[in-house]
Amino acid sequence: MKFNFLFSLIILTSFFTSCKKDQADIASNQAYFGGEIINPNSNAIYIIKSGATIDTIYLNNNNRFSYKFTDFVPGLYGFFDGREYQNFLIEHNDSLMLRLNTLDFDESLVYTGKGAKENNFLMEMYLLNELEDDKILGLGQKTAEEFDSIYKISRDLKLEKLKRFRLKNETSALFDEIAEASINYEYYAHKELYPLANYKISELDAFNSLPDDFYSYRETIDYNNEALKEYSPYLSFLRFHFNNLALQNHFKHSKDSVYDRLDLHYNLDKLKLIDETVTNEEIKNDLLKYVLGQFVNISKNTEDYDEMLQSFKSKSTNTKDKEIATNFVISYKMLKPGNKIPNVKLLNKNEKEISIYELIKKPTIIYFWTKNNKNQLISSHKRTKELNVKYPEFHIVAINVDSISYEEQVNILKHYDVRIENEYRFKTPKQSKETLSVKPILKVFILNKKGEIVNAKANMFNITFEQELLGLLNQ
Repeated sequence: MKFNFLFSLIILTSFFTSCKKDQADIASNQAYFGGEIINPNSNAIYIIKSGATIDTIYLNNNNRFSYKFTDFVPGLYGFFDGREYQNFLIEHNDSLMLRLNTLDFDESLVYTGKGAKENNFLMEMYLLNELEDDKILGLGQKTAEEFDSIYKISRDLKLEKLKRFRLKNETSALFDEIAEASINYEYYAHKELYPLANYKISELDAFNSLPDDFYSYRETIDYNNEALKEYSPYLSFLRFHFNNLALQNHFKHSKDSVYDRLDLHYNLDKLKLIDETVTNEEIKNDLLKYVLGQFVNISKNTEDYDEMLQSFKSKSTNTKDKEIATNFVISYKMLKPGNKIPNVKLLNKNEKEISIYELIKKPTIIYFWTKNNKNQLISSHKRTKELNVKYPEFHIVAINVDSISYEEQVNILKHYDVRIENEYRFKTPKQSKETLSVKPILKVFILNKKGEIVNAKANMFNITFEQELLGLLNQ
């Protein structure tokens, strides 16, 4: 009996110890994220990982939200408020709280709670980097040595700041890696941009005049850093870096001496270099997708789209990306200048279905808006109010891209005190947005009186927009 009693006691002790250990393991693999959004752009915060929304958190009546991470991988995540995006670092047992005002998004963003010091440091680096980005074009006339010295001094000061921060705080290896990357890759990105920012000579001459060791850091680049695959300084650097590598290669086998970002062979070289250099599938696919998207969004040479698409599809390993890219290219080929705008179906204020063709009786401007982008909603409606006065020859049509009723549509517009005139909605938002390639939301259609496309990629805030309108009127 004594043996049995001791044996049972051991089993019970082991069981309860195991339970406590399991509970501790569970507790250590969770974290909290929350905060307050002042002047919210939407009624929700979207948590992003690997380019996908992993959860949607709705704001309460006080514009606050809270979220519990469970069974998660520590690292960089993103949050999106319907208009702007920002990274944040979350680690085991963090209780991270933010406060921001969307009218001054990044500058107002501050964190409190466990994990706050690290995230506030990363935001400080982010804001410093933004200030330096704004100055780069002004330094284009500097020699390569002068340019490098300016940014190297800045890099060294930031690294010293990081060193002091680590002496005061017990930091993780993950934070250390990300913080150093935020500093070093920003410095490297500026060096990659120098030949393009130097307006005194051609890009080819700029490359040829660089000191031999100007790009010596390239030997240390990690193209497959799993911890940094979400991080904008790292991804931005890689984009600039492959732009330059492809451009240098392009100059070697062409007669060109200046940078033409829409040259087909240059862009094909870029896709090839990414494919040959990057092995991490997420990073590679992100870079490939970016190159194709930039080319198709900007280039008006629709005859080049298919070759770019085939190259992209042969290199990307993401089936969904390939499907989206194929539909994207098909849509844009249909939207080339001279083609009639696709006959999508709309709903008017009486919930009656109408054809988009019914709205085109004279030269027409069509723009889009969503309830999830407050600033674009307000600014686009205010801009069209000005255009209505200056260009009465044009019919200006607003199309909401959300799945909402006309009553909701009007309430949103009244709330922001903007015009409620010539307002419509897509009958089938998802399909119509794909058909008209409504991405980004800023894109505007300029049509002639026959409904033929003059420009399917116009931007009403661009300085050339009114020139395009005048050009159409003078035909």
